[in-house]
Amino acid sequence: MSDRVGVLGATGSVGQAVVQTLEDRGYDVYPAAGSAHEEYPAVDIRNRGAIQPFLEHVDSLVNAAGLVGIDACRSRPDAAFEINAAGASNVAWACVRADVPLVHLSSVATIGDPDEFPITATTSRNPTTTYGRTKLAGERAVRTLTDGRVPSVTFCVTNVYGDGESVVDYFLERAAAGEDLPVHRPGTQERDLIHVHDVASGIATAVDRLAEADSIARSYVLGRGVSYSVLEIAGLVAHAHNASTGSPGGIELRERPNPNSPVVDRFDVDLERVRSALGVEPARDLEEWIEVKLERRLECRNRVR
Repeated sequence: MSDRVGVLGATGSVGQAVVQTLEDRGYDVYPAAGSAHEEYPAVDIRNRGAIQPFLEHVDSLVNAAGLVGIDACRSRPDAAFEINAAGASNVAWACVRADVPLVHLSSVATIGDPDEFPITATTSRNPTTTYGRTKLAGERAVRTLTDGRVPSVTFCVTNVYGDGESVVDYFLERAAAGEDLPVHRPGTQERDLIHVHDVASGIATAVDRLAEADSIARSYVLGRGVSYSVLEIAGLVAHAHNASTGSPGGIELRERPNPNSPVVDRFDVDLERVRSALGVEPARDLEEWIEVKLERRLECRNRVR
């Protein structure tokens, strides 16, 4: 076990979960925020000179920093490139110079509209969004710079829920407020959904292995291995609402804001490699989590009234 683990992007939803999970496993964690923070030092990964001093205090590093989300990156393409692409390159380069092993967080948005299933780390990449393109550039930079120099693991993570920003969290918030759940037609587009703490657990397991790893850049897809259509997710939330309140939740079908974009009706991922290599096995059940989380939100709203 490494003595001290640095976590960049520690104020983000995944970063917070990583800090908590590493601390629970007994690590001495050194978190950093991307900007001024009351508790954590600020490390802007766009500035290569800011990363090197931070690495002097750690034995391994988790890079959870990034500009996340399709809309956020579309509206701020320059920032997306500077953080997700150039920033990831800066982090990898600094790790090589400081001889610090790295766990880097990427996204299935780098894959785009896949031609073959199931999805693996070697699936062809053809991202269709600014988010996906910039994350792919960062992922490739990490592999190129670290391979043969320092151990590195990159996780290509599927759709994360439990972080307040996913379609699941959005549906839960609307259901708790008694509002209809909007689903863009046809509603059959599938997503593999993994809880944020399962992501953090996978990252922590990779950190466990870094101290004894050789200097090879490795990549894995990290997901739950179970996919749901958006319509199915809405149905699960509506069903949970009905079970808790006796009132069926409404589902509203809407036209897609971008009708020319492709609809991915299937999204199977192969987790065998991450299971066999790292022993990572995401465990949280989406349906159970929806029931528990919605019940808590409804109780909270009732107390406020």
